[in-house]
Amino acid sequence: MDDARWRLMAYGLFQFFLGTVLWGLFAAFGAPGTFAPSAEAGRMLPAAGLWAPWLLLGVLFVASCAANYYKFWFDSGHYYVSFDIAFAVATLVLVSPFAGTAVAVLTTGADYAHRHFAGGKPLGALWHRFLTTAGNRLIRFGLAWGTYLALGGDRDLLVSAPAAWRMLVAFAVYFLSNNLFFLPEEIMARADLKAYFKESYTQDLGYSFVICTLGYFLGLVAVRLGVGPFLLFGAFTVMATYLFSRLTGAQRELQSKVEDLTVLSRVTSAASSDLDVMPMVESFTRSLARHLPADGIGVIFYQRYATTIYLVQVEGDKSRSTYLPEERRFQYDQLPLSEPSRRLGERLFEFLQPLETAPFMIPPSVFGLPLLHGGEPFGGIVVYSYDKGVPLEKKAELLELCAQSLVVGLENCFLHLQAIQDPLTGLYNRSYFLYRLEEELSFSARHRAPFALMMLDLDDFKAVNDHLGHATGDQVLRRIGDILRRETRREDVPARYGGDEFILLLLGCQKEAALEKVARIRKSLATRALPKEKAAGLLIGCSGSLLHSDDLRGEQDIPTLLRRLDDALYKAKHSGKNRVVEAT
Repeated sequence: MDDARWRLMAYGLFQFFLGTVLWGLFAAFGAPGTFAPSAEAGRMLPAAGLWAPWLLLGVLFVASCAANYYKFWFDSGHYYVSFDIAFAVATLVLVSPFAGTAVAVLTTGADYAHRHFAGGKPLGALWHRFLTTAGNRLIRFGLAWGTYLALGGDRDLLVSAPAAWRMLVAFAVYFLSNNLFFLPEEIMARADLKAYFKESYTQDLGYSFVICTLGYFLGLVAVRLGVGPFLLFGAFTVMATYLFSRLTGAQRELQSKVEDLTVLSRVTSAASSDLDVMPMVESFTRSLARHLPADGIGVIFYQRYATTIYLVQVEGDKSRSTYLPEERRFQYDQLPLSEPSRRLGERLFEFLQPLETAPFMIPPSVFGLPLLHGGEPFGGIVVYSYDKGVPLEKKAELLELCAQSLVVGLENCFLHLQAIQDPLTGLYNRSYFLYRLEEELSFSARHRAPFALMMLDLDDFKAVNDHLGHATGDQVLRRIGDILRRETRREDVPARYGGDEFILLLLGCQKEAALEKVARIRKSLATRALPKEKAAGLLIGCSGSLLHSDDLRGEQDIPTLLRRLDDALYKAKHSGKNRVVEAT
């Protein structure tokens, strides 16, 4: 049990102890009329004799439990409302104050027992709630009754018709003690205290007054009109509670559906906002995260008929969008992408973590669901919270609908990619690169924005195909595509120019940064494109050429720029290979 649960349990025990002590003081000092049954029960049920108070107490307790069963919500949705207190007040009037308090406490016990046995709630989670609620009822009934006696009120409430101001002052004490003794629990839960007090005085005050007044009139009907009207009035109260419960339940369900539809509309809009995969998925994930009680959301998927694994994670204001190396495909294939579950959420969360972060803790609240196209999984979504008890599973239906909208958005992006992407490497194809280069030349001329062009050609790649086979050669090209995507920014344009040649457009890049970038790419290609265990002694080098916008001589002609890059690449090849030459 964590510290917060211990504090809540301790405070619940304190309230229960304090309430018990308060009623013990009433017994010790002989407070008049506190425990002894009144004569009203005997006059109502003369045939029952000495059993009349007990019989009436049983009827009121059953009615209180029924009213408590059909509870409903405040408009704010933070607290339940029930009419059981009305029957506790009626018991206070017709039997005794102690009996009324006992009905209130026993009704609480019956409610939490039902939640445990019928609802499957764990007993440990309910125990501190019972102590807190029962202790609060002992305290507020005790303080209200003690205040009433201190003001000179007597026991025969209905016979002596006590002054209205005594009852109003007693009710004020009842209301204040109720909310003040719940206040520490709100503080421990770090609740919004301003909203708590506002709700207390704008909603709970009126509710409490109506319920207590209703209980008093129940007693008044019983004494003035007899058992029959009393039972009818009590049945009407329970029926009203039932109708309120059904009505507010339907209202909450409708409100929840409307909220879900609003979320779905916004998320679907985000899923169709862009044809670029990563920006679209990040927009979708952020939109979904804003409407869920979650700390973070991760999306993992791959492009069908390709090997690229995409990962997008949003947590608060932070986000991460990346392509995963081919080595992690085996780990991806082990994911249980079958049906929504907590287990899938845990495995997806593990997959989100970079290998160097192990070990790490799985969040206490986590839920995952697969991304399906034609019944076949090609990814998954994980939603998680670092707080215990966040019911993410209750949002499963909404999450599945949102996942379907993401699938549609991804299919649109993938169709777009088929037109602009090289299928083997996952890089952009030559025609799309030339289209983007033409745009950048125009933009740079107007805004003097720097850019760099980089052309790369693998050295002796033919030896890989001849000695290791074309399948290994394709693997090398796929690895190079993965390296270039990871070494470039989202706004850059890495493309396969043809065969084993690659070309890159680096936007907003100064010349020094471009030289550092090409050196880093050459080093990565040499060490990672062909793993040593598969190389059979072969090495892969890379020759390159670089042309920066600072070195342009007013050219806007794309063939001229490409010819300058080709000439520089030719010089690199014929001056020893595995080097970069700047275009002149």
